[in-house]
Amino acid sequence: MSQQDGISLRRFADRIGVSERCLLRWCQAGKVIGARRHVLTKKWIIYPPAKLALDFLSPQSLRLLRKGGAE
Repeated sequence: MSQQDGISLRRFADRIGVSERCLLRWCQAGKVIGARRHVLTKKWIIYPPAKLALDFLSPQSLRLLRKGGAE
């Protein structure tokens, strides 16, 4: 995989330790920098350098993120 290839929502969620559904909600809310929705397939793809916009997360989301994302 080259630097420009994106990764799936599932792989990124596993990498940062949150559930896929939680990450999907964050993408829909614009809280993941580098997340784009594919025009044809409508699937979310995370492109590097991907980051979470932690300034905009609620305290509950931050608490879940610190615990490994268990929901």
